[in-house]
Amino acid sequence: MKVLTSDWNSSKDQLTFVRKQVFIIEQGIDPQDEWDDRDEDAVHFVSFGTTAVPTGTCRLTEEGQIGRLAVLPAYRHQGYGEMLLIRAVKVAREMGIRKVFLNAQVDVQTFYEKQNFRTDGKVFLEAGKMHIRMERDI
Repeated sequence: MKVLTSDWNSSKDQLTFVRKQVFIIEQGIDPQDEWDDRDEDAVHFVSFGTTAVPTGTCRLTEEGQIGRLAVLPAYRHQGYGEMLLIRAVKVAREMGIRKVFLNAQVDVQTFYEKQNFRTDGKVFLEAGKMHIRMERDI
């Protein structure tokens, strides 16, 4: 298992493959909500197993927002999501960011809590899904 740090142009095919499978097909998120202008400037992360097929993705904006963390169903609960999140936090720290934040879907809040993210408990609707804002000092 490994995580590649990349940019949108270099890894667009892998990023769009995973995000389309997870967010658009599996979760039914509208493509207009999935694709935005933040991808071009974000730092992206792609996880791989033993093949060249990507297993997951994540992005980090210059403001310290971690987002679009997605792992293909066949690779969940194997550590890929944690690896992606750890790499995003590490890169944020290297960029001089002191606090990272994210909008987690409420059903995966405990995953982020295990990585020391905390929330104020306020739930909101984003892309048709209930989310909760979480943050972590780094």
